[in-house]
Amino acid sequence: MLKPSNLMNNQAVNCDSPVFNQSLMSADEALEFLLDACVTTEKKESVSLDNSLGRILASDIHSTINVPGFDNSAMDGYAIALSDDQLLQKNLSFDIVDRIPAGSTGNELNRGCAARIFTGAPIPKGANTVIMQEECEVSEDGSKITIARTIKLNENIRPTGNDILENDVILSSGKQIQPQDISLASSVGVGELTVYKKIKVGVFFTGDELVEPGNPLSSGQIYNSNRYALVALLRQVGCEVINLGNIEDKFSVTCDSLKALESQCDLIMTTGGVSVGEEDHVKPAVESLGEIGLWKIRMKPGKPLAYGKVKQTPFIGLPGNPVSSFVTFCIFSLPFIKKMQGNNDYQSRIIKVKTNFECKRAKPRREYARARIDHSESTPVANLYPKQGSDVMSSIVWADGLVEIPENKTVELGELLNFYPLSELTR
Repeated sequence: MLKPSNLMNNQAVNCDSPVFNQSLMSADEALEFLLDACVTTEKKESVSLDNSLGRILASDIHSTINVPGFDNSAMDGYAIALSDDQLLQKNLSFDIVDRIPAGSTGNELNRGCAARIFTGAPIPKGANTVIMQEECEVSEDGSKITIARTIKLNENIRPTGNDILENDVILSSGKQIQPQDISLASSVGVGELTVYKKIKVGVFFTGDELVEPGNPLSSGQIYNSNRYALVALLRQVGCEVINLGNIEDKFSVTCDSLKALESQCDLIMTTGGVSVGEEDHVKPAVESLGEIGLWKIRMKPGKPLAYGKVKQTPFIGLPGNPVSSFVTFCIFSLPFIKKMQGNNDYQSRIIKVKTNFECKRAKPRREYARARIDHSESTPVANLYPKQGSDVMSSIVWADGLVEIPENKTVELGELLNFYPLSELTR
């Protein structure tokens, strides 16, 4: 395990921070603001089970049948019509009078008789217990069985409705559909599910210095990684993406792009252009067409996060630095999008981890540091990536998630902090 001194070199977690405007929203306030502002889509559609994976249920699913619909055998063995005087007796013999495979209905059994039965097959009339085949000794001619142990009533019988009763709610509205949910719906005969329509997210990207991958770079240019990261993140969480690509760094072009997306999208997202530079046109363009309700958060990385509306269409402006853009999407945009999709499970999951680093001086901004988890101890241990700059995208690839370093608080070695797994933040 790395020592704290090794971890704190050349990274942002050095506790040396400038004085920040305390009027900026905290991360908690910003998230609450966004979720309060979020309106769940009302658009619905029906989809087949084959096309339902990952979609969000828009109505409860009720079962119209009992599952199972009949008493059935829990294993391969023998169904027996046990009489009262045979209870708790040993070495009982029974005549085999029937054979019942799954999908067949056997004949009524008289007392003292047995039927060969297979897993899932209906329990015949008259039978009141099932003995597994390994506990039965079959005669040489196959006409009788003998059971050495005492026998009880209702052994190995699955009663009607053991899994699901008619009219039970088996899946609730707001649930993201998983493979097991599809299995459950199919088990009660449901062939289609009512789901929320995929929300349409319009995106564009600003910065005349940006170049598409595959093209050569001129002096001062960089490749546009934010475009591909954001589109991939949105598609992975089930959004339909309308991508305008890179646009010119001009106020008029920015306004035209916002107008084009407003008319056809449920949400508009951008990266860059929301700070205070002369070439940052996104924020003033949004304000000219609507309003900005949130701008700048006391966090690191990702202070210049913006939320507003273009006319009535919600707008989220992510920072331009790659890590800042990625982190603010995970912490703020993802819960917003999930709630907008109708997903009831929109709050980010956290786990507690022990720190393998320390911070002796409190900082005024909450920090989301990239960390990899060591699971060799009973409580997971967080090791930080050595470079925590907002431009170091390799830290996201290396990391298992984000460790939350609270504002205005020192951190001791081995202290418990919140950890956001990337496996949860990107789906």
